[in-house]
Amino acid sequence: MFNDKPFAEVNREERFYCFLIAHAMLSSQPTRQNLVELIRNRNGIVLAPEQLQVFVEAAALRDYWNDLGDPVIYDEQTHLQRLRTLQIILAEVGVSPEELDKHDVFWTSAARKKLWNPGRWDIEALKATGLIPTGQQSERKNSTLIDVKWAFNAKPDLMIVSPGTVLLIEAKVEAGEGREGSGYEQYRIQELITKLLKLLVPRFAVSNFRNLVLARRAGDLSWADVVATVTDDVDQFTRDCLLNAVGTNKVMPL
Repeated sequence: MFNDKPFAEVNREERFYCFLIAHAMLSSQPTRQNLVELIRNRNGIVLAPEQLQVFVEAAALRDYWNDLGDPVIYDEQTHLQRLRTLQIILAEVGVSPEELDKHDVFWTSAARKKLWNPGRWDIEALKATGLIPTGQQSERKNSTLIDVKWAFNAKPDLMIVSPGTVLLIEAKVEAGEGREGSGYEQYRIQELITKLLKLLVPRFAVSNFRNLVLARRAGDLSWADVVATVTDDVDQFTRDCLLNAVGTNKVMPL
């Protein structure tokens, strides 16, 4: 039988704590100022506290792709925009844009009228094209089409947008870096996300992108330091959850 603790005391979900941090930043000017100062002093990243946009689990590449046009109905203008986008992406990872016309993996049907969102590419079909370098993924210096697929599916825990700066934060409550046997490396994919956003989104072309890890002990930021920026004007539930998480060693002991 389980104990009778409130769920807030046993919750271990990273996105929950990220939601609380985002809520605290947006609802409290003092908290926002404190956190901006912490990031500047600790990591040298300058953010404008009164002009922040804060997103939780931001799938930016996926959503900008979807914004190109209706994902169901064929439209020539939408097709041309998707085609141009994929040509830029392929060139970035060292693949000739002409390969799009040679392989079914990029198309939603044999008729080849609509292009897949890269997040929908089949990994085994990509490997079968011969466009993926062989060897250990960890030894590669350049991104591949498989990395592009992961970049379109990835959701950095927090994306903070400030004039001229975009900060992507990967938060870890208990787990370490996300990795898979197929070669997926979470932090490296975040770096590819920033490259593609600068290439594909005009408003981000001149932005300074930074990637940080928010972790228990080993990271660019510690949960204890971030929680300490939350001020008393934030609602009681948020403060209790964050303080409880720190105090019970679920995140990091004081």
